[in-house]
Amino acid sequence: MASGVSAAYVVVDERDGLYVGAALVVDNRGVPLDFRYTEPLRPTKIERILYGGALDVYLKEDVIVKGLVDALEVRPSLWLVREMDALGAVRQHGKGPTALVESTSLAPLDRTGQADPQGELEFLLQVDPISSPVRVVLTKDQLQQASKVFEQLVSLGETMEVLEPFGRVIRALEALKDEPL
Repeated sequence: MASGVSAAYVVVDERDGLYVGAALVVDNRGVPLDFRYTEPLRPTKIERILYGGALDVYLKEDVIVKGLVDALEVRPSLWLVREMDALGAVRQHGKGPTALVESTSLAPLDRTGQADPQGELEFLLQVDPISSPVRVVLTKDQLQQASKVFEQLVSLGETMEVLEPFGRVIRALEALKDEPL
C-alpha cells in the first residue's frame, strides 16, 4: 500500500527578525528524494515600514513557501506542514493534498486509520497501531479529500515514523545557520 506515497515536509520559521524555510521530500521509507532551503532573509527597516503588518505574511507565503515549492524537482503526493500559517500557502502553491500534522500525547485510538473529528477542519488520526494519534488539520477546500489524506498518512505510517522528518528539516536549518557562507 505504501509504495507510491511520498511526502514533502515544509518548515517556515522566523526568529529574531530572520526568516528561513526548507522543504524535504521523502519516499515512503523516509529516504530523502529532494531538499531545498532558503537563504536567511532579514528585512530592512525600510521594508518593515513599507510592508507594515503584511511583511510576515508576504515573506512566509509569497517568498519562502512559493520559492520552496517552485524549486522542488520531485513532486510529492502529500504536503505536510507544522505551522498553521503555512497550511494555506503550501496548499495554494503546492497544488496537492496538504495537511498540518503534529504529535499528541493521547492514548492510541481503537484502530489504525481511525479519524476522529475534533472540529470542522481538525481530526485525530491513528497512523500506526501503537503510537499516539496525530492531530491533522486540513484546509476547507480539502474536506472532500480528507479520506485520501488520511490514507496517505496511514500508508506512510506503515513504513516510517510520520513526524520524524520534521526534526531532520529543523536540524538541517540549524546546521545551515552554522555553516560559513
